[in-house]
Amino acid sequence: MTAEKRGLFDIIAPYYGLFFNFQVNYYQKILKRAARELEGENYNNIIDVGCGTGALCYVLNQHGFNVTGVDAEPGMIKIAEKKLQNHAVYLLQANALGKLPFNDKSFDVAISSYVIHGISAAGREAFYKEMNRIARYKVIFHDYNENRSLLTDLAERLERGDYFNFIRQARKEMADNFKDLRVIQVDKRAAWYICTPF
Repeated sequence: MTAEKRGLFDIIAPYYGLFFNFQVNYYQKILKRAARELEGENYNNIIDVGCGTGALCYVLNQHGFNVTGVDAEPGMIKIAEKKLQNHAVYLLQANALGKLPFNDKSFDVAISSYVIHGISAAGREAFYKEMNRIARYKVIFHDYNENRSLLTDLAERLERGDYFNFIRQARKEMADNFKDLRVIQVDKRAAWYICTPF
């Protein structure tokens, strides 16, 4: 999560933690479908920006990657630390809308799952810039595609993020902020927006 939603996600972090195993199963299916995007290259270290309770970190680590998880919410990091205590995942509370405490091009791949749609347009610009800075080869945004559901629409209205503008503008924004963009559908309502950093 990012600092734009501070407080809300800190409060609901324990509830997110209840869905950890469900999320692990989901990400295992997604990684199986999109495996070639992370194979065949010298991708060793991955950062999960907005890692929440750490489910994607867990799955990436199980696939043999050195994983760093970053989230702005202390409650999310606290739960992630408990869930991942026996796994070699480095966790850090930090805000990706500012400068993360990593050198330029520190990670082979930067990934962010279900974060970018909830950030304002100005915040997304800052987020894209920081992902460009820290990633060497790929930036992957795992997020909603155009196949919206009524339940998602209702939840996103309650969250008061920028979901609806994101759906309309995501491809253009990413094409404008990265060297290259490819989109692959990884689930009925989700896509990987795969960007090449500058």
